[in-house]
Amino acid sequence: IMKSKDLQNIVLSKYNSGDNPYKIFRDLNGGLGLYTIQRWCKMVDETGAIALSKPTGRIRTVRTKASIKKVKKWLDQKKKISQ
Repeated sequence: IMKSKDLQNIVLSKYNSGDNPYKIFRDLNGGLGLYTIQRWCKMVDETGAIALSKPTGRIRTVRTKASIKKVKKWLDQKKKISQ
């Protein structure tokens, strides 16, 4: 599996060497959606690079033993206070 940055570099180099979005899509054999490739090519036309924005909204959290323990401790303290 290729990382997004690797795919961006491939699309950028192929587009700069004259390939159109449809040819890039066929060459990548469905590794990326056609709409994504078209959007990235439009970004290259407008800014000269593929600049993806950071996702909006709440940051992603990971469920780990440490975070579960932290929440349980917080809930226990809250329970003691409310009694």
